[in-house]
Amino acid sequence: MKTTLHPWPVYAITFFVGLFVLIVFTMWIISHVFKEESIDQTAWIILGALFLRVFTIVIALASIQKWGQHIPQWAILGGLSGAASAQLIYPIAELMVKLILLTGVFESSPKGLGNMSLTGWFNLSAVWVIFGIPGILFIQAAKNYKQTMALSNRWVWIGSLLGIFALFLIGVLIG
Repeated sequence: MKTTLHPWPVYAITFFVGLFVLIVFTMWIISHVFKEESIDQTAWIILGALFLRVFTIVIALASIQKWGQHIPQWAILGGLSGAASAQLIYPIAELMVKLILLTGVFESSPKGLGNMSLTGWFNLSAVWVIFGIPGILFIQAAKNYKQTMALSNRWVWIGSLLGIFALFLIGVLIG
């Protein structure tokens, strides 16, 4: 059964992810163009990640814009689902690790995920703002698109698994 398409999650994605991309890309340009810092492997990874985030905005917009009708519906639903899973897996995993460390079952390091100081919890909050909230918005956009277009859950699962795979592939490339 088709329902009415609600565009608000897509507009929220476009604003929040777009703002993040704009800020990080501006910082990248300042560092590598104006300050002439070398473009090393990390700089290329940041640039690549920014282009992936822009691509997720395009997929989201395709779900509500007329030009998106030229893209197969399964690809849009898979893209929305993949963006949701890729962006949510890291903040969920970090939160789970921190909660497990709070139990005291495992020793924690004062660095990385084991940082239980105010700074460590602030970093977790930042991860949720940068990745978690957009991930939740992508879930809402995918759910809305799936219901509106009366599509199968198959593309939700395929897209979600591909999103997780892509995130792990990026992690392997980073090292």
